[in-house]
Amino acid sequence: MKLVDEIIASVEPEPATDIRVGLKYTAVEVKEKIGLAYNFSDSIMPPLKNAGSLIGKDLIKLSKSWNFIEASIGCAAINALLKPKVFKKMNIFDHILEISKDYKRVGIVGRFPFIGKIRGREVFVFEKKPMEGALPDTAEEELLPKCDLVVISGSTFVNKSLQRLLELSNGHTLVIGPTTPLTPILFDHGADLIAGVVAKDKKALEIVSQGGGTQEFSRVVDEVVMKTK
Repeated sequence: MKLVDEIIASVEPEPATDIRVGLKYTAVEVKEKIGLAYNFSDSIMPPLKNAGSLIGKDLIKLSKSWNFIEASIGCAAINALLKPKVFKKMNIFDHILEISKDYKRVGIVGRFPFIGKIRGREVFVFEKKPMEGALPDTAEEELLPKCDLVVISGSTFVNKSLQRLLELSNGHTLVIGPTTPLTPILFDHGADLIAGVVAKDKKALEIVSQGGGTQEFSRVVDEVVMKTK
């Protein structure tokens, strides 16, 4: 959990002013900034014992919890507190489709809409839940080191697998999605590009609490990227 600990240590804790745990995402507001994190709502997790008493508290250490609902709250709080200094707006899916032409073997951790558009090369998709066209996540140990382009879902920040996935990735490595923590600490662990979102409207809170996902809150966030160089 070294990566999570480093990210926690990099932010100044502040009390949460609003928390929304939705069907797909969790949103936390801290000092009028909103952070998002994927909610593994399909996982069987116990209810939060301290539900109803979290507002006004520092929540970032919840990111270390193995209860993924708690962890999503902690990760969203971290994302609200992170202050990326250098980033630019970019459609990350278009960028991946463009650069994938230069690579022979692509490894993708998570399900993304661009997967079916990558043509003419070997593509491995890894998923925890068995599904058509995807390999089980247990195949990552064997196959990720052989990929020259790796795309990792930022949701792995919540379930604590991000650090190991970065260790396994020898190729050009991207961490993407609304849960991605926008911090250069990921570069120290092997990422070459990170892509996340910056919420620009408090409407994001309502969208999350009403069951919305990436498509629904895309209009109230900016897609941004940070690169090593």
